Amino acid sequence: MLTRYVDTSILAAYYCPEPLSEQAEQHLRRLRPPVISRLTDVELHSALAKKTRRRELSANDAERVQNLFRTHVRRGLYEIVPIEQDEYVRARQWMAANETALRTLDALRLAAADGRNLPVLTADHGMADAGDEFGIEITLMEADGTSGEE
Repeated sequence: MLTRYVDTSILAAYYCPEPLSEQAEQHLRRLRPPVISRLTDVELHSALAKKTRRRELSANDAERVQNLFRTHVRRGLYEIVPIEQDEYVRARQWMAANETALRTLDALRLAAADGRNLPVLTADHGMADAGDEFGIEITLMEADGTSGEE
């Protein structure tokens, strides 16, 4: 399988027990390597904090996940790509077009993937819909076990 830009929704499922965990692991194991940006680190920590506040994850477990993710990054299990100036411009243009319910960080990640002609793997329907609108190849992973091209 060719590599893909991996959305934080996939990594949250991979590192934390949830309905998509097994499917996320299968997808990640096939990617050589999974591609992320530094935004992913920030957003994953935000997702872990949210799970902790909701009491879905203990603070100790959240810290273990953070440490494991950082170890995986240090060991080169992910390819980290920068978000370039022209990708910020592209994300801004997409946001200004008001054609989708695209969130800011999703716009930046989609622009980073688009700038490298990388397909995107996500479990986020909003991101998948926006990516489809902008002509980006999207694989949407769903809890029923399906993974479909949008």
